[in-house]
Amino acid sequence: MNIPKYAKRFQSIAFKLLAFSIIMSLIPLLFLGGYNLSRAKNYLWESVKYQHSYGTSRVVKEINFLLEEAERAITVLSEANGNILIGHDTKEQERVLYSCLTNLPYVERMSLLDAKGYEITGVSRFDVGGSVTIQEKDVENIFKFIKDYQTYIGPVLLDSHGQPYFQLAIPIILQGNDVKGAIVADISLRSVVDLLSKVSGTSGAYLFLVDQEGHLIGHEDFSQVLSNRNVQASLPFLTEEEEEFTKENPLVRTYVSYTGEKVVGAYAKVSGTDWAVVYEQPETKAFSSYIHLRNTFGLSTLILMLLVLGISLFFVIYFLRQLDILKTGVKRITSGEAGFVLPIQSQDEIGEVLTAFNELSEELKKKRELESALRQADKMASVGLLAAGIAHEINNPMATICLSVEELRYELQKTNSDQPEKEQDIDSYLDLIARQADRCSQITQNLLDFSRQERNQNNAYDFYNLNELIQKALELNHYMLQKKQVQVQYDLDRTIPLIWGDGPGIQQVIFNFLCNSAQAMKPGGVLKLVTENEADCVCLKVIDDGEGINSEDLKRVFEPFFTTKPPGLGTGLGLAVSYGLIKQAGGTIAMASRLGEGTTVTVKLPHTKEVQ
Repeated sequence: MNIPKYAKRFQSIAFKLLAFSIIMSLIPLLFLGGYNLSRAKNYLWESVKYQHSYGTSRVVKEINFLLEEAERAITVLSEANGNILIGHDTKEQERVLYSCLTNLPYVERMSLLDAKGYEITGVSRFDVGGSVTIQEKDVENIFKFIKDYQTYIGPVLLDSHGQPYFQLAIPIILQGNDVKGAIVADISLRSVVDLLSKVSGTSGAYLFLVDQEGHLIGHEDFSQVLSNRNVQASLPFLTEEEEEFTKENPLVRTYVSYTGEKVVGAYAKVSGTDWAVVYEQPETKAFSSYIHLRNTFGLSTLILMLLVLGISLFFVIYFLRQLDILKTGVKRITSGEAGFVLPIQSQDEIGEVLTAFNELSEELKKKRELESALRQADKMASVGLLAAGIAHEINNPMATICLSVEELRYELQKTNSDQPEKEQDIDSYLDLIARQADRCSQITQNLLDFSRQERNQNNAYDFYNLNELIQKALELNHYMLQKKQVQVQYDLDRTIPLIWGDGPGIQQVIFNFLCNSAQAMKPGGVLKLVTENEADCVCLKVIDDGEGINSEDLKRVFEPFFTTKPPGLGTGLGLAVSYGLIKQAGGTIAMASRLGEGTTVTVKLPHTKEVQ
């Protein structure tokens, strides 16, 4: 399976270590920081709600107090001086009205109306003894309430000086519950406007008084009142429950104000009127401390992340260098340098790993040396088995050579006979001598090649053809197989590719298989050699019809020094060495056998992918 390069980066130890360090460092910080920020925001929201509720309630209470005090004072005046007020002594009436005016600092003027709505007289705080006139339309509005024995609170108006005021009218009721007239007071809202400025001292906050139609009644920036600014956008659409709630408590919420800015606003109604007090503060101002805390936390998190990243990079680079050292050692050992020692630069766990690696390398070196000794011992044992066959193989051609030499000498003595046919016989004898001598040379060369011990096993690595190794092994076992009259059958795939590896070692493996099969077969047996080219490997099968191996012994055939042969016929090293050579080549070896039916040995050698 091919993995893209960018995907390999995410699978690397460096990325995993970095990710682990950053995640384990930042997740607790982000979790705790987010939790604390959430709590801080909730706490700040409660604080803002309380502040806005308190400011709004304070103004509402001040207006209610002003209304209640004025209503109570004028009601007392009406009840205590009713006869004077409906009498005909104008000066006495003005004296009573003025005495009440002086006790109510927020009342700017007072007027006395008869039962028909005509103004009898009036007094003003700024125009003593002067005449005060009430507009006819105001009288009509006043008497709509007075006739029903109700207190009249009029809309907010502006006086000649541009100051806001409203009219409060109290009916004059004597015996018989008849309305005999009304006392009308012009109450200034200047104190309320001053209070709006005092209460809204918080950064960016402002209070204003508004009627139900969204018209400004009072604002700390009075120019907005003079410009008749419509603030309908700041008034909430109340449900019945919220309507009841705002009669007793301010309603605090966030919304887009009439200024177009998102604000935190409190809304509260003034009882007995159609007025409402609104306290607004831009959301950025209300939550400025939270925003500052959030920004500080974000900056601190970024700095901490960079610090963690730097520290993590330092340790990742340190660990990777140690891993590179270990990786280099593994490559050196796999390339054949058993016993290679890594430098140890620390006494920590990595140092312990490198120490263990060096010990393993030393053990592997000893194991390789032992395997080499076992291989050589197996070769020597195989050479001993070959001795008789080689002696016979060499004796036959040597005897032929000797006879040919004798005949040649005899014929040479007759060279004076000038017989051409004799010269032809001499040539044939010489040719026979040359062929037999070549045969002896080939036999001894095969023996030397087989028994040679390499100092460095990797020096023997080269490309080899498995079919050719089979032929060479058969030539070495020619005498043994011929002696037992073994019939050798071939099924060799000529398309198998060349393999990179220890050719002499694989030849030794095949030689061992042939020896074992020849010893296990009866005279006239059949030995079959098969090679096949599979998808990712080359397969060799050695099949004989010999005596076979029982299931218990089959489990131990690859153990060193285990043999089922009679004493003197085997060392127990052949298959153990063969197993090691096949594993070293990256291949597999398997043996299947049944007693009395024969044995099949299967070897699979991987295709050569690249040569380092």
